[in-house]
Amino acid sequence: MKKNTLEEQVHPFSFLQKKFFLTDAASELEILTQMPKEQITFFLNQAFTKKRKIIVQLNHLAESSFSAEVTGYIRYAPFKKPQIILENTITHMTYLINPNNIRHIRLS
Repeated sequence: MKKNTLEEQVHPFSFLQKKFFLTDAASELEILTQMPKEQITFFLNQAFTKKRKIIVQLNHLAESSFSAEVTGYIRYAPFKKPQIILENTITHMTYLINPNNIRHIRLS
């Protein structure tokens, strides 16, 4: 069993990475090419109108060191902020995604 010592730095939220399938190594997650904004908008509109399940790969955020892929259905956003509500019915998770943080979208 591995012991945590003062020399080893343990991130206080490292358990969240395993629970919510967030990865911190590029080898675990295939980083796909950045899609153009017009293509992202097209895919989002199609997924919403046709009620299709999608996988969204997010860009690295400045305040985090991990990449993430989230899966779900786009839901109607009742507010006028530029956010996308992605709901995963299997894990009962709801994600609020800024469209500028989307790297790639594909059908599930």
